[in-house]
Parts: sequence; C-alpha cells; structure tokens
Amino acid sequence: MWTNDCVKLIDHWCSQSSLAMGGFSYVIAIPAKDEQETVEACLQACWQSMQRSLANGKILLVINNTRDDSQLKATTWARKTNCPLEIINIIVANEYAQAGLIRKMAMEQAALSLRSGGVIMSTDADSRPEPDWVAANLARIAEGYHLVCGDILLDSTDPQYEAICAIHSKNALEGQYRQACMELIHKVDTDPDNQWPHHNQVSGASLAITRQVHDAIGGVPAVPLAEDRALAKCIALHNYRICYCAEARVVTSCRMIGRAGGGMAEALRIRAGNGDYLIDESLEPAHLVLLRAKTRAWARRICRSSTSRHDLYEFLAIAPVHYGALDGAHQLGRFLHLLEQLAPGLQAERLLYSQLPTQLQTIQTMLEQVDMT
Repeated sequence: MWTNDCVKLIDHWCSQSSLAMGGFSYVIAIPAKDEQETVEACLQACWQSMQRSLANGKILLVINNTRDDSQLKATTWARKTNCPLEIINIIVANEYAQAGLIRKMAMEQAALSLRSGGVIMSTDADSRPEPDWVAANLARIAEGYHLVCGDILLDSTDPQYEAICAIHSKNALEGQYRQACMELIHKVDTDPDNQWPHHNQVSGASLAITRQVHDAIGGVPAVPLAEDRALAKCIALHNYRICYCAEARVVTSCRMIGRAGGGMAEALRIRAGNGDYLIDESLEPAHLVLLRAKTRAWARRICRSSTSRHDLYEFLAIAPVHYGALDGAHQLGRFLHLLEQLAPGLQAERLLYSQLPTQLQTIQTMLEQVDMT
C-alpha cells in the first residue's frame, strides 16, 4: 500500500473481505477526485457490465485529494448492490497530484490483484461504460490484442451536450481534417490489426491491457497528462498489438471544467473562444502525415522481408553515422521510433486552426492522387 513522503493513505475500504486477495481475471481501475455527482452512475454502469461477463473481477476506486463525499457515495452504493468494490483514498503531494500519475498508480495497484493472464481495465469516474464493455474488452484480449482502446461517446443527456456540439460544429474543420488524415494514412499504410474505418481514439476512459504487458513496459508512462496516448505509443514501441474496439463503448460527461489542467475540458474552452489556437497535437501538416505514413509502410516491408534498409535512410536524409543503430533495430516498433528520432523531416510540427483550410485541401489532393495509383 502506498505510504511515503509523496502519498498519504487516508482510508482503505473493501465491500468484501476477500477483495484484498489476488486471483481476479480483471480489475477496473478508476481514478477519482471530487466526483460525488457522478461516481455512483459510473460504478453502477461498471457493475452492470461486469454482470454480463462470466469472468471474476472487481472495481478499484482510487480517490485522491478529494474535498467532497465521493467515498461516502461509493461505499453507500456498494453496500446496497454487493458489488466487489475496493476503495483506496489518498492524499498526494501537489507536484504529483496529476491525472496521468494518479492513473498510473491506480493501474499498478490493480495489477497486484490479478491472476496470471489477468486484465487491467480503466475508465473515468465521470464516465459510464455500456453493458457489453467488459465482455468486449476481454474478447479482444482473448483474440491476442495487448491494448484495447474503446470508443468514447458524449453524454447526450448532459446539460452541456448542446454547447459541446456547437463547439465542434464551430470548429468543424478540425474533425474533417482528422478524418481525411486517417483515411490517407490507411491508404498508404494499412494497419493489419484494425480494419478501416475505426474510431482511432485512445482515452483513459476506456482502456484494457494485459497485466503481462503492463508490467513488461513498466506500467503507464509517468507523465502528468495524456498518459493514455503515451501508453499507446509505448505499446507500439515494444511491438505489442493495439485494437480500436467499437464494441467497448463508454459514455462520458460534457463538462467544461475539468479536474486536470491541459485536459479535454481545457481544450473545449479554448475552442469555444474566438481566437486562433493550436489544434490537437496528433494532427500534423499534410506533407508530414504523408511522409510518416510512407515511412511506416516502407519500414513494415523491411521488417517483413529483411530487405536493404539504406535506401530508406537516404530517402529520409539520415546521417550515415546512425546507420549502425538503425540496422540493429529488428522489431518494427523500435525501428520506427529510431527513424522518427533521427530523420530531420519526421520531427513533429503543430498546426494552427487558421491553417486548416489549406492543409485540408492538400490532404484531399493527396487522397485523389493515391486513388489514381
């Protein structure tokens, strides 16, 4: 149990005495801070989904730095339902009380309760997994995937739903550009594990990962924000398989005031304004989208057939001094990681929303040219 200079344990509560023991097939890890308004609905949705699966699981709710009655709400609900719920209530030093680090801690604790071959699932306390969520995640894991990323839907009953839809409509070019980028990437570098179209979302509100892989990569990367995307990058780096699962659906709140700075709520507030802004960092200029996709496709062919690599290095203008390190990278994930580090033309670039009309036109032209080849 966590107790050190950075983390103070306030309470450890289990709805059933056996929950402190291991051997579970899966554990749903939920970080929570000041979520008394939503935590019961989240837990109820998780419990309904758990009851549709034959596998034995439990919920681990990690409450941190809370100032409300989140724990009371959760324990009262658990006593009524007899759901297998474990609660760890902690205070984390301010410099570590960040969303990404709390999720890392929650998933590491969840891993300790799993049997060999068990699965860690993750959602958020303001979200509600749909009834087939647990079963869908376990089914994809059984098919050989190591990380399952679920589909995130906005709560249409939320009072702010219409306002969020209006923001997305106002900034429609960003969504159109994302879709066009994904279509181009698919046509140039088909993902063998995910048939297009797919949702391509990576969110802590719906993740499932095998304990074996979680432990092998050192758990969720220790980053303050965007830990979900960092985890997916780490999975790809180590050549594990990722599934974008449409059947693992979660409904999430539309709040504009989030629990973490720099998160989705802040992104929505920026988009609600009238000023120009940097769009999502995953969306790059059109020329870079195409170059990165071509590089991945070329790298896949090299790793499959062990053909010469130096033509690719020259194409990417990589200095010969780095050829030795690249030649020693035999797994695709590691090979791509080094290429993106060493190729001058593959360095990340951000886009402003005002640049999207031109960039979207460029992407559409690229799609037409790919279709003609």
